[in-house]
Amino acid sequence: MFSAMSCRKCGSGIGVCLLEAMGDDLGDEWWDQGEDLGDSGGEDVHDVHDSHDSQDTQAAAEEPKKKVAKKRKLQTQEADKVKKKKTVQKKTITDVLATSEPAPGSPADLRSLVQSHFSGTRSVIEQEELKLPESCFLTSNDLSHSLSSYLKEVCPKWAKVQKQHTQTHSVVLLIVCSSALRTIELIKQLTTFKGEAKVLKLFAKHIKAEDQMKLLSKSVAHIGVGTPGRLSTLIEKEGLSLQGLRYLVLDWNYRDQKQRRMVDIPEVDYTEAGSCGKCLETRKYPTNATIMCSCAVNFNIPKMFLGDVFFYYGLINFHQNLRRYMDSRDDAQLVGRKNSLKAPSSYCEPFAYDPNGVPIAPCGAVANSRFNDSFTLRYRTSDGNEIDVPLIRKGITWYTDKNVKFHNPKTNSTLQQTFQGTAQPRYWQRPVYDLDPSDPNNNGFINDDLIVWMREAAFPNFKKLYGILNRAHDSFSQGLPAGNYSVHISYSILHVHYLALFLCVIISIYFHGRKEVVLTTLTWFGGKNSFLPIAYLVSGGLIFIVGVVLTVVYVKVGRDGKNME
Repeated sequence: MFSAMSCRKCGSGIGVCLLEAMGDDLGDEWWDQGEDLGDSGGEDVHDVHDSHDSQDTQAAAEEPKKKVAKKRKLQTQEADKVKKKKTVQKKTITDVLATSEPAPGSPADLRSLVQSHFSGTRSVIEQEELKLPESCFLTSNDLSHSLSSYLKEVCPKWAKVQKQHTQTHSVVLLIVCSSALRTIELIKQLTTFKGEAKVLKLFAKHIKAEDQMKLLSKSVAHIGVGTPGRLSTLIEKEGLSLQGLRYLVLDWNYRDQKQRRMVDIPEVDYTEAGSCGKCLETRKYPTNATIMCSCAVNFNIPKMFLGDVFFYYGLINFHQNLRRYMDSRDDAQLVGRKNSLKAPSSYCEPFAYDPNGVPIAPCGAVANSRFNDSFTLRYRTSDGNEIDVPLIRKGITWYTDKNVKFHNPKTNSTLQQTFQGTAQPRYWQRPVYDLDPSDPNNNGFINDDLIVWMREAAFPNFKKLYGILNRAHDSFSQGLPAGNYSVHISYSILHVHYLALFLCVIISIYFHGRKEVVLTTLTWFGGKNSFLPIAYLVSGGLIFIVGVVLTVVYVKVGRDGKNME
């Protein structure tokens, strides 16, 4: 019952006694040994028995000590095994994202993006100066870090750095992220790190660039968190200087609800980006609505878009879902009825007639506020030349809208003669019969852009289809290649109208939201929309529960209600 080690540990004499006392068979019976000893003399026998008794007592005393020691040793070994099992290596960001799409970003991706962006505008020597060595990058692959704990690790002397910074128009730490919501989220995470530092929100939503420039000039700011578009605008207008910048954090691998990273889908806010700022100032006044203004915005696509590519324009903070706005249209006029063409519905007021009493076609607030920016997308080839990206501008509407809800009046005259005696909406730059000079069949009420706009959006932030990549061109047969692009915009400004309920007064103000262009592709499963599946699951679950309850009531009570009391 004892191991060989125990025997060696106890010694040969005691070991034998312990083993014999436990009844182990060593080959010689103890009673035979007693008889042999009895022949030699009684005293010797008594001494031997006394010796055995004393040794038995000693063994009995040491046995529980041995068991306790062995038990403790086993417990220690088991505890060590448990500790080894609990020791898990720290998870890294790249390990978690390695099996997902898109692949996690790395310093090499940033260097490649910088090189691709400046390849067409800088010489080889200038590009060499822009290359970032590996020593410029800080380790950022530990998934266990929060933003504050990570910054504490890479900026251990933050309190000292913060006190030494006294320069206005500049920040020490700049964090670039994908959206305004992400900006607010990151600012909340900075609470335990920032200390007495001042943090600025540098995004475009509901905040003017001029206001942010005033904040940067009035006081010293230490941390800036913002979006690429607004940061670019502030730098171009010299509202934000990079002289005092010491740390730049790119929120590269964060993914939004649509699994998009900051660099994956080009989403260019052009409201006041680049040369569009001067157009915004010009178009703030309704009297300048008919003045032409053009601008351009440059951007880079780091990865090729395979397959069909869709070009959208987007509006932020434009409420097409207001009841009075949605009602301000004449569907009978849009379907091509001649009587409604010259006698618009009262629902269109105050946009039914112009100041001279001429009926407006199409009438109403929805048509009057039509989005009328036009875009030309250009691709910069490897040799520095720019080519236009061909877009399909027809076939972008819903089938029911194009073939059921919208028709031109049926006459034997030309379209211009048909609409003679009507006026164009107040802020349109072209009459309805000349919306698309390049295609006579895309004019009037059946113009695709007009039909797309007239389908109101359910939310204040929305996107509408502008065109689809024409892959018949050899350069774009596989999709949209990676590289440098520019979008040239014929800029207009939307005007929102408010009608006082008891006064016959129209208040017109310019649109205070944002405008953007978006390039995207579609998967076989479609785009991600969290609202609909949640709504369907909740509704389906409630219906299922109600069905079970009614079934139980029916079974228990019976069809005739005999068991009901």
